[in-house]
Amino acid sequence: MDANQIKKAVILVLGLGIGIGTIGCGSATPGVSEGKSVVGTSDGGNNEGSTGGVTVTNIYSQPKELGVGDLLYVDLNSDSSLSFSDVSATSEFLFVLANTASSAGNFSVQISGDLSEPEFALEGSVSKSVDASAGVDLSLNDITEQFHDALRAQERELEVLEIPEESFGVGKSMSHGVNASISEGDESSFKVLASLSSSSSSVTVSAVAECVGSNVVFYVDKRVSTDMLSEADVASLCGRFDATVAKEAALFGAPSDVNNDGKIVVLLTPQVNKLGALGGGIITGFFNAVDLYPNSASNPASNHMEILYIMVPDPSGQYGVSVSNSFAMSNLLPAVLPHELQHAISYNQHVFVNKGNAEEAWLNEGMSHLAEDLMGENQENPSRYAIFLQSPHSYSLVTSKSPGLAARGAAYLFLRYLYEQAEDPSGFMRKMVQTSFKGTQNVEKAFGGRAGDFDQFGEFFLRWSIALAMTDRGISQDRRFTYQPRVQNAETGNWGGVCLICAAQDNRGTVPQGVLVKAYSGSQSATNGGTAARFYTVSKVKEKLDFNSTYSTGEGFGVLIRTK
Repeated sequence: MDANQIKKAVILVLGLGIGIGTIGCGSATPGVSEGKSVVGTSDGGNNEGSTGGVTVTNIYSQPKELGVGDLLYVDLNSDSSLSFSDVSATSEFLFVLANTASSAGNFSVQISGDLSEPEFALEGSVSKSVDASAGVDLSLNDITEQFHDALRAQERELEVLEIPEESFGVGKSMSHGVNASISEGDESSFKVLASLSSSSSSVTVSAVAECVGSNVVFYVDKRVSTDMLSEADVASLCGRFDATVAKEAALFGAPSDVNNDGKIVVLLTPQVNKLGALGGGIITGFFNAVDLYPNSASNPASNHMEILYIMVPDPSGQYGVSVSNSFAMSNLLPAVLPHELQHAISYNQHVFVNKGNAEEAWLNEGMSHLAEDLMGENQENPSRYAIFLQSPHSYSLVTSKSPGLAARGAAYLFLRYLYEQAEDPSGFMRKMVQTSFKGTQNVEKAFGGRAGDFDQFGEFFLRWSIALAMTDRGISQDRRFTYQPRVQNAETGNWGGVCLICAAQDNRGTVPQGVLVKAYSGSQSATNGGTAARFYTVSKVKEKLDFNSTYSTGEGFGVLIRTK
């Protein structure tokens, strides 16, 4: 992203010194009308969206012009200042400091000003707990960062191989009816990875087909006892995911069909649990692109089919971390299935169909977490983005490595925001997946943009940062700068969408309390990595705030938001 592109938009807005629009009847933002509060399906008291505050956020050039809910942009790439003369002593502001560079470049700035009562304290925090019966600690899950980093690196190696001829059948419908060659009760053997780092190390497991649907076949490892996973559990997962496959393929595009059976195989096996245990944590499931290429001496672990490897409940901890059946069935298993299917669809559409490269890891994971939400299985996302909200400046949205839990939460929040901002959300999703583009270029081309100040990646990041600051704080209901209220999925009962200050109702006891905001002191030196942001409260400024940028390779912009 060229800093000059954002700079031009900032200068234009500052030069105008007026609001840039209103939201009311007949606007492009549905569900928001002048003077009316907007809420989602109520859960009896929780805040399900950004309600209260103004319905329109205007943009001005001086702090004294701002009313509550209004904002102004500051270009920090050169020394600048904000005058607080004629600003009421009782006024309060939020200041967002963002590095919009999608590269690894840092941005540093020294902020100084004359405050009558300088102070420093934490204003935002996060509280979360985990279902004790599940025995699942979120900190254990960061082993997935290492494992998925290896899988995504492996995908890049596979791209040099010849595309298998069978993959050209990808345009066929996934609904082929029940495959007569597979019957419930049939036994089969599968190769499953035995190492977190080697694509050639595998073990063979025996499994039984316990459910054959229109789009899926569920195999259960013969080592899985009924107290771990009952027949009813498998039937429930199978029926739910069979319908999800059709919906997800309709939204993102078709997965490949290299063995010409029109099925996604789901293998429920404790070998996945054992993989997690190798790293001292939990792996809930994975898609391995080697399976889309024929088995050979150079590709010995391939099962040559579309297959998702999924963990099983393990109450006794026989195969790794103890995971209760109830928690696996309510949270982990329903969420990981659409997540891993997105990876399979993405690889097919990027590599096989559009002859490009696999999607970048940060965006690929973000899309999979968004897929969980859009398929009605959003129960695991709040616990991830709650970690990010605790320390947003510590995590770059765009990263060259596979993102950890907090960075995955950030990527989900970013994509959910753009999904809500898109004129055609479903079309935006299709364009994100059905393409040879990847990374920030993919986001820009897929989103398109409705205006000159909201069609570049840096602009997306900056406005998203504002939404993190504004949502659920009763400042504004303007949907350009806030998330839409959450909505309860009629089929699954799970909450879809984002709440930043609420009881998440995710079966983990997660209670996000908003993005971390620090109270600005008399002088503040701040450094942000690429695509990272910090948030401050500012009050009782006597005269002005000065911004002195130091040498950096980043792109710094600030946003002042009046809150009181």
